Amino acid sequence: MTTIRVALPTDYEVIGEIAVRAYAEAGSLPADVDYASVLRDAADRAEHGELLIALAGDRPLGTVTVVQPGTAYAEISQPGELEFRMLAVVPEAAGNGVGRALVRAVIDRAREHDAKRVVLCVKDTSEPARRLYESLGFERCPERDWSPAPSVNLLAYALDL
Repeated sequence: MTTIRVALPTDYEVIGEIAVRAYAEAGSLPADVDYASVLRDAADRAEHGELLIALAGDRPLGTVTVVQPGTAYAEISQPGELEFRMLAVVPEAAGNGVGRALVRAVIDRAREHDAKRVVLCVKDTSEPARRLYESLGFERCPERDWSPAPSVNLLAYALDL
């Protein structure tokens, strides 16, 4: 059984490593940007958003960062929306529902905050992530697609609540 909770400062180091490992194994670390250092800095994400951790017992399996519009880690969110970023699951737990549980926790948070929509960006080459989001009802918002670096094309998705 997977438990989702707000990350504690004692979780930050392992969360950073989970994120770096998951992105590296998925081929999602850009060559022209030091994104690994951003992923590794879970403490900073927790300071500017809500950092969630997925656990099986006491074993960390995944993480996601939840942010409000206009905050340091927000990319595409607008007023009335909740955004999530940096969803990562340890490779050995991929396909076991951990990512789905984390996204559902984000949707629950959005409802608690009376958000009207949940938004995110995903790398255009991240097919498994795109399938997950689409299976949960997220729809493409191509008008919000963008590229933070020459080798990174991000596709926007949204779920109306």
